Amino acid sequence: MKKLSEQLKELSDRVAKAETKAATAQQESKEKVEASVQKSKADAEARQASFKADVQAKQTAAASDWEALQADFHQKTQQIKNKIETEKEAREVKKANKRAEDAEDYAVAAIMYAYMAVDEAEVAVLEAIAARAYTDLLA
Repeated sequence: MKKLSEQLKELSDRVAKAETKAATAQQESKEKVEASVQKSKADAEARQASFKADVQAKQTAAASDWEALQADFHQKTQQIKNKIETEKEAREVKKANKRAEDAEDYAVAAIMYAYMAVDEAEVAVLEAIAARAYTDLLA
């Protein structure tokens, strides 16, 4: 498993790439923007499919649709916060390791959730640019 700092760096790089794509799309023709939208959608779907496969393989409680994923995400967040508060005094290595694993699982889930949100935002921005380009073409 990658270190959390590496995963956050990859997420940061992904956000920067989405920003660059959006800035570039504003200068491109309608056809290029639409092609970029289609590629971004395909890339987002591939990442989501990979994430869903990983979730199934690790037998996590996350469901395959967005609402279930969000509900699970918020539930796990609350559970981890509760565990951290109630088990702060615990000194046993077994309990401390379990807490650390839960926190790492939560961090991985949060990073993957952020990846999917960035994918959705990228597609939405590109679609908005394409719609504006089409409107400008009609005007």
